Amino acid sequence: MPDDAQNPPANDESRKHAPAWAGLHLWQMQPVRDVLLGLGIFALIVIGQKTSVVTVPLLLAILLAYLFEPVIVWLMKKFGVSRRVSVISILVVLIVGVVLPIMAGGAYAAGQLVGFTTDTISNVNRVSKAIDSNDQTVARQRLTGEYAPTDPAEPIPDAIPSAWVWVYDEIQAAQTNHDSSLGDALDAGIDWISSNSEQVAKTTASVSVDIVNRALGFIGAAFGIAFMVFVTAFFFFFTATEWIQLKGFGVKLLPDKNRDRIIDLLQKFDAVISGFIRGRITIAFIQGIVFSVGYFLIGVPGAFILGPVVAILSIVPYLALIGLPISVSLLALQGHDGFRGEWWWILGAPTGIYFLGQALDDYVWTPLIQGKSTGMDTPTILFASLAGGALFGVFGLLIAIPIAACVKILIQEIFWPRFKEWAEGRADDPLPIE
Repeated sequence: MPDDAQNPPANDESRKHAPAWAGLHLWQMQPVRDVLLGLGIFALIVIGQKTSVVTVPLLLAILLAYLFEPVIVWLMKKFGVSRRVSVISILVVLIVGVVLPIMAGGAYAAGQLVGFTTDTISNVNRVSKAIDSNDQTVARQRLTGEYAPTDPAEPIPDAIPSAWVWVYDEIQAAQTNHDSSLGDALDAGIDWISSNSEQVAKTTASVSVDIVNRALGFIGAAFGIAFMVFVTAFFFFFTATEWIQLKGFGVKLLPDKNRDRIIDLLQKFDAVISGFIRGRITIAFIQGIVFSVGYFLIGVPGAFILGPVVAILSIVPYLALIGLPISVSLLALQGHDGFRGEWWWILGAPTGIYFLGQALDDYVWTPLIQGKSTGMDTPTILFASLAGGALFGVFGLLIAIPIAACVKILIQEIFWPRFKEWAEGRADDPLPIE
């Protein structure tokens, strides 16, 4: 027998007795693969946030396809139409019943806000001229509409809102006896302006340029929103049309060993996420109508912009409270005639609208539409929304609540039972890694 057969090479012998991991690449080691998987998921989230101009419409389209799947199935069964026809019908209804009214309401609200801004600038100028007047008694009468001109040909000026008269009185108090806390602050501001007149002049000169830039930015934002709506509708059509194929493809990716367990968890994810998202978005749409009409009736300028914004905030329970001080301030500065200009109306009407909307949400819409089956408590929703928005902006808001729901179910179904077994001495490891 040859010598090499009786005496194998030393390197073969060393390989025979070497540890199993010695011949593996880094990416073949399970701990390293787990770390790489976590880093890959985090990288996908970061990339998704960086490319939000595409990922946000895509996520919205997937979300809409998910939300409207029961409606699509109902249309197919009710009218015997194909899935493609059902999706096109939903798109038409959304455009005619939602997008176009929002555009019309937004245009009307924008006109209101332009008028409100013009009136505000006019009131600022009138207060400024009244402060510089030699006869403060007559100046205040002109502001309050109590001035009676001696010349019949002289026009009688209209009264400005009481909030602006209050500002005038505070400034006057600052210039006379310094008894007003606000007046003290305004007086300090006047002194600062006097000592920094050159810088103030430069800042004032740049205001017109800033206004032009903001106007161009607004136009760009409007085109950006229109583009996002178009891309979302485009993705929604193909996603909703191929929804069954997408679900089937996702099931094929699941490992055979734990497929039943994973499908059971996915069904629980679906129950929680669909219960919350379908319910809260439907409620937010109804609340948008409630707040918009309510603000319009009580006289808040820009009601058809503020109302939908407050309704979107109401997706997170009680976050609609942010709209209360904004609506009070806008109503006070608008300065309506009659009882709508009284302080009790300015404070009470927006407060009443808020509590009406919140009561409808708590006692009518939520029990009727959402029910009690979501399993998502208010602290969890609030924390997930704020954390997702702070980390990844709009993209984070879209994925925060579904991720929180899934994590909560994983803890309840997998980690917590295993931890209880470990705490009771029935398991050696508190983590379900077997």
